[in-house]
Amino acid sequence: MRYAFTLIEIIFVLIIMGIVASIGSDLLFQAYENYLVSFQFSTTNYKTEVALEQMARRLEYRIPYSAISIHDISDPDTMAPLSQINPDHKIIAWIGQAYEAKRGEFNGSINYPGWSGFADLNQSDKSQLKTKGDDLTIAARIIQSVYSANLSQANNGCALTFNAYPENVDILKAYGWKKPTGTDPTDIFAVHAQDSTTLVYDDIKPKKIYEHFTIGCSAYAIVPKQNGQGNYDLYLYYNFRPWKGERFSDGKSQLLVQNVTKFNFRRVAHTIELKLCTNSAVSSDINVTICGKKVIF
Repeated sequence: MRYAFTLIEIIFVLIIMGIVASIGSDLLFQAYENYLVSFQFSTTNYKTEVALEQMARRLEYRIPYSAISIHDISDPDTMAPLSQINPDHKIIAWIGQAYEAKRGEFNGSINYPGWSGFADLNQSDKSQLKTKGDDLTIAARIIQSVYSANLSQANNGCALTFNAYPENVDILKAYGWKKPTGTDPTDIFAVHAQDSTTLVYDDIKPKKIYEHFTIGCSAYAIVPKQNGQGNYDLYLYYNFRPWKGERFSDGKSQLLVQNVTKFNFRRVAHTIELKLCTNSAVSSDINVTICGKKVIF
């Protein structure tokens, strides 16, 4: 009768246990690696979609035809209308509508607009614009809180454009992006509210007035900056006003998304197409790259 394992049996059992442990650890490591890849895939996909959505929401409320491209952060003076194809331009910029003020406030029964975008041409002239059904005091209150501009005071941040297409003009000069010294923008006019229904031009007067208008109090720019890791971080610049001679670097900025490998944009007819790719490292040998696309009408 035996009461113990022989040495050969013990060695054999140890060998089998080693084989099983080796296979099990490989499976466990693979499962953990798959989890990390899946987690980084979901995280990277989410941040890409959120960044595209943030840009699209701002671009959706752009002033028509005001969008331009800029070469890059080291060469901000090289600009072009977005209708031109410039694949080496890295920055997109535009003038936004003060749409929060357009929506207005709820007065208990209806949502009353701050500005409607409709002018009363019978009461308007080249020195002032009478609006229809607006309450510019509501607009001024909302603009003050959102844009740090004061619609009630002259030369304090807001401007007006008419929705007619600016024909036969240089878009860069028309909206003040780039104009010769001593000249004024031709299609955007600084204004302030004289009362609840009257907008008065501050300095430049329009040569023609139209029934439909838009108020803007800030321009925006999407600017990629190198982050020292071979990729870019994407920033949104805001609260700058090209019609006052300001550049995007004069405004404020906030980080949109990090580790960008590609950011492209182009105008297609009346739409703008954005493409964004972001990267996330799982380990030293594994990277996750997610690309997304958005079309803004």
